[in-house]
Amino acid sequence: MSSHKQYRLNLESIEESLRDVMDNFDEVNETLLMRREPLTDQHIDNLLEGYSYVDWLLEEGEELFSPRGLDHILELNHIVLCGTDDRVRMEYGPHLLETRRRFADGIDEIAGWYERKRHKSAYKRAAGVYVLSVSQPQLFLEGNHRTGALVASYILVQEGLPPFVLTRKNATAYFNPSTLIKYRHKEKFLDRQYYLKKYRKELQKFFEETLDKRFRLAIRLDKDGKD
Repeated sequence: MSSHKQYRLNLESIEESLRDVMDNFDEVNETLLMRREPLTDQHIDNLLEGYSYVDWLLEEGEELFSPRGLDHILELNHIVLCGTDDRVRMEYGPHLLETRRRFADGIDEIAGWYERKRHKSAYKRAAGVYVLSVSQPQLFLEGNHRTGALVASYILVQEGLPPFVLTRKNATAYFNPSTLIKYRHKEKFLDRQYYLKKYRKELQKFFEETLDKRFRLAIRLDKDGKD
């Protein structure tokens, strides 16, 4: 019987790495251009739920950058901020509603860019979507870096590459440019034509050089799509 591989996420290894970063975040902070708030168990738990959701999207074969798929990007942001607990989401109701409005204003530009670059490498598409999401005006009210990392991971794993996962080894090389991207504006000519392109190329190279296969699983499927 013929078979093929479907790539998924190694959630156990991802959790191990994220908790290692959290436990050693003081050490990481000393290397950063701008110190960041420490990671908490809640941050990690929500981010892990986000990676689980990405894994489910891959299993289902959902296409994020389709009219139906765009809602999944919004859901990823809700997850990194609030998790999946309905009670917590009720508490954040007004915030999530405003986030939905912000998302509706910004996603078309990003989706349009992605469609134009569909033939480019997954590294380039993942980096480009991340930069467009994190730069001003940001796609979401909060959680742009975390959501951007999850969307980038989906793009990468969909093409058989490892996801992006924060590690102690790559943390400085990830956080420092991410901080700089946050202060550039898509609607300013110099930022868009020089700085954002520069950061996109740097992030693309970062992905090419640092993605780790231990965070990826290859699931062998038979011709009927069963593992």
